[in-house]
This record gives sequence, C-alpha cells and structure tokens, in this order.
Amino acid sequence: MLSAAVKKTIFAILVATAAAPAAAQEEAPPPWVQMNVIQVRPEMVDEFMAVQRELSSRAKEAKVPWRSVSRTHVFGDTYRFLITTPVQNLASFDGEDDADPETESLINRLRRCVTSRTSYAVRVLHDVGNPLPEGEEPDLMVVNISKVAPGHEQDYMNVMMEDFLPHFNAAKVHHATGAMTFGGESGFVHVFYFENFAELDKGSPVMRELGAEGAQKVTAKFGGIVSSSETWIMQRIPELSYGPEPEAATDKDKAKAKGKP
Repeated sequence: MLSAAVKKTIFAILVATAAAPAAAQEEAPPPWVQMNVIQVRPEMVDEFMAVQRELSSRAKEAKVPWRSVSRTHVFGDTYRFLITTPVQNLASFDGEDDADPETESLINRLRRCVTSRTSYAVRVLHDVGNPLPEGEEPDLMVVNISKVAPGHEQDYMNVMMEDFLPHFNAAKVHHATGAMTFGGESGFVHVFYFENFAELDKGSPVMRELGAEGAQKVTAKFGGIVSSSETWIMQRIPELSYGPEPEAATDKDKAKAKGKP
C-alpha cells in the first residue's frame, strides 16, 4: 500500500505540472498545490533527504516550476516534513503508474524512510494571499492548518478576510492561503512567512493592532466554525527546494534599464 502511495507522489512531482500547457502557466499561477505531510524515521533522515535531493533534480528537469521542502523546526515533531509542488490541473494525475527502474529504486529507498504520508490537493486562493516578492525565498514559515465544520467554509473565510488577515497585510507579513479540498477533512492551510524567530517575538499582528481584548473578540468569531487547529513552525531546506526561474527580460525592459524611452 505504501509503495503505491509513494509511487503516486513521485509521478505527481515529475509529471503533473510538466504536462500543463506552457501558455496556461504564463497566464496565471497554477490553481492547485499538492501538499504532502510526511513522517520520517529518525534514523533515516539523511537517506530521506538524499532521495529528496534526487527528486528535486528530476522535478527541475521535468520543468516543474518550483518545489518546496521544509521541516518542523525546534518545536513539535521535528521528523515531520512538508513537501509542496504546483499542479496546473487535476487531469495531470490521469497518467500511467508504470515506473522506470530508476524511479522504482527511489520508491524502494523511500519506503525504508517513511512511516506515514498524507497527501492533500490544496486549491490556492490567490486573491486572499499576500505573496512574497518575486525571487524572495522564505526562511521560517508558520503553517496553520484549520479544520472547519461542514457547511461553515464561507463563514470561516469571511472572518479571515474581514477581521484577521488585514492586520497581517498592514504589518507587511506575507502569507498564502489554500482550501484543503481532497485528502482529508475540509479545512484551510495558511502559511505566514518570517525572516527569523525574532520576528515572532513581536507577537501576532492582530494582538498588536487590537490589543488582548480585541484579539479575543476576533478569536471568538471562530467558535462553532473551527473544529481543530494546528500550528507548526517550518524551516525551508534550501538544498532540496527551488523557486521559479526569473522571467527573461524583454527588449522593452532592457531599453528601460538603459534609460531609453
């Protein structure tokens, strides 16, 4: 069972985005992200990271625009890894499962490292987020996963958009939001980007702006909506991750850089 699951992961990484039309990728960011939450055996972390290094290399060759590998940092389960890759459409998962010998070898190596894996199809809510500037990569990420009672998804987003996220925008905290659509209970994942732990010492922008009483009133609005919530501090692993390639400058851009009209 685990072998089939891991095989699906590898094929998704190598095929999903590469199969999407190039024009579609240029028009808009991919609407989906595949998010894998992976538990690794403590004694097999080095081997797991070695396999991930190979997978990142192969994903780059397959023209997957970006890949992020992060690990729980300092607090919580430090053998938890979070791997995300963009997916242009769900139809890209209709491909064959047959693996070449090299991929089968990677699957066998991963089987020895992984104790569990949960994969989610996350629909990215681009109009809600405040993304990082182009070319900037995060160091620390505060990842919140909120499970929402069925039928209250819109209620949840209303509170987030009206009473919560605007304070992060005002504090210039970059963030991304996605709806966890397939793979588990309905809910949302929020990723907040920070430079270091010292930034976290400042406290939540909601608390700083509204004070303790005001922040408590905002929190109370989630009553009866959120069934559970987890918050992790994750650190991106640069050697296993890569971002989008910078766009080539057009002739117009080059002329502007030289001061020509």
